[in-house]
Amino acid sequence: MNDLVRVMALGGLDENGRDCYVVEINNDIFVLDCGTCIPDKTAPGIDYMIPNPKYLIDNKDRIRGYFITHGHDESMSGLKYFYNQAPAPVYATKETLGLMQGQALSVRMKFNPNVIVVEPSCILNVAGREVRFFQTCHNTVNSCGIAIQTSQGWIIYTSDFIVDFTNQTKSYYFDLRALEDIASQPTLLLMSESKTATKSGYCSPKHRSLKLIEKSFKDSHKRIFISCFWQNVFRIEEIMILCQKYGKKVFFYNEYTRQVLTYGREIMPNLFHGVEVVDKENLLRVKSSDLVILIVGLDGDLYEEIDALADHRNEDKRIVLNEDDLFINASLPRQVMETACTRAMDKVYRTGCDVLWLKKDSLSSMHAREDDLKFFLSVLRPKYYLPVRGNFVNMMANARLALTMNIGFNHSNIFIVDNGTQLEFDGVTRPRMIPNEVNKVPVDPILIDGVGVSRQGNEVVKDRLELSQDGVVVIAASVNLKEKKIIAGPDCQMRGFVFVKEAEPLLKSLSTIFIDEINTAFQLEKFDVESIYRNVSERSKRFIKRENGREPYILPIIDIIE
Repeated sequence: MNDLVRVMALGGLDENGRDCYVVEINNDIFVLDCGTCIPDKTAPGIDYMIPNPKYLIDNKDRIRGYFITHGHDESMSGLKYFYNQAPAPVYATKETLGLMQGQALSVRMKFNPNVIVVEPSCILNVAGREVRFFQTCHNTVNSCGIAIQTSQGWIIYTSDFIVDFTNQTKSYYFDLRALEDIASQPTLLLMSESKTATKSGYCSPKHRSLKLIEKSFKDSHKRIFISCFWQNVFRIEEIMILCQKYGKKVFFYNEYTRQVLTYGREIMPNLFHGVEVVDKENLLRVKSSDLVILIVGLDGDLYEEIDALADHRNEDKRIVLNEDDLFINASLPRQVMETACTRAMDKVYRTGCDVLWLKKDSLSSMHAREDDLKFFLSVLRPKYYLPVRGNFVNMMANARLALTMNIGFNHSNIFIVDNGTQLEFDGVTRPRMIPNEVNKVPVDPILIDGVGVSRQGNEVVKDRLELSQDGVVVIAASVNLKEKKIIAGPDCQMRGFVFVKEAEPLLKSLSTIFIDEINTAFQLEKFDVESIYRNVSERSKRFIKRENGREPYILPIIDIIE
């Protein structure tokens, strides 16, 4: 009897990040990755967005494990926000688990899951089913893909990868033998990343920065500043190779860099092998030409640090960026961070220091390009193909690429779907695509706007956009329910949408609306505060829109005194 297989994404489709894929085989659920993404400027005040966990929480008794492919935020950092509500074993390599814990510490969260440490390439038995990790090459250590056995063939998820057979470093070894072993059995569905599917050729060797920055280490007699994302361990290792080769000493720029890299040295003891790390007390005793100051961070936080350094707003006043220094920017920004990066680098140039700014035309991010994707497709020859991990345009490019290969693909066995849409394979009939209107699986992102604080839906963002564009009106009063009268107020305050000299008539009108709604509520059997808030907000918005065309955020407040 064939296994009934269903595959669905809770995040990661038509977006960069928030990857979370649910594979259901009969009554068992296998969760592949659970990450975050960083919102753009259309979501003010939001730090991260994570997959909506309601489906997993509702079906927590069926979850057989979380399988985390590598130590990047888009793959690992969402799980801690709901793990206690839907616990299950977490399978990952030692380094990935360490990076998960380090990321949790960086946002001051406790995260103590039930972990099962795996080797980068290994065979497991989970819920009586064979599950394989196979090592791939990415810009963090021991990145993996995952294959899950079904009676119809493998379900294979590549996660992020590039094909690089020239790199024999154990941490970035592409395990072709493990992949060939998996390929000896049929593949039902291949789920492959799409982030750079529009780019031709292989990524390798364009992902290496050594040749781009080595001349600066060899020939420059200046103090070197170099910036890098903390989760790009591959880039950090390249920097350390050059420091060792040219006798440079490394200083961790700030407390965040010290915390992250000290923790990194604990889980990856060879990361700084042969390189002297300078402590804070000895910074000024090191000859400038022998010193490399390493700045690491996460996305926008890193560019804020660079901005502060160039603007002389950094915490350590002994460190001043000037014309006697060389600044190397080795942190390629994500699309949503390009403006912040450019603004920070503009200030770096103003300091008069020498600048080496590595950009995407000279250095590639370590994601699969056309030939990397073709390699997986030609080796595995899947029956069905599902592009994942990327915006719609990239997933479409990935799908078109498969169509051009003449290995049996057509429009009926390549799927482009939305988050929440289920693909069902019963092994008898053609695959069934179940739209989310039928599933009713919540996939709206959970918004993280503080440490451990989460809120759902678009209403939060909508409110904040109103605040940023049209300002806010706060109107408050105190009422005595026993006497059914207003005993203080209303007090009406406006910010950000009208000049003070124009405010008085509006204030009187809004106060009248508030008083009217409160008095109306006094006449009812139940004094319903929420109804008052709703009615005041609607009436006030209509009035202001009619008067001056603006739509500020309305915040009514009632203090009830019994």
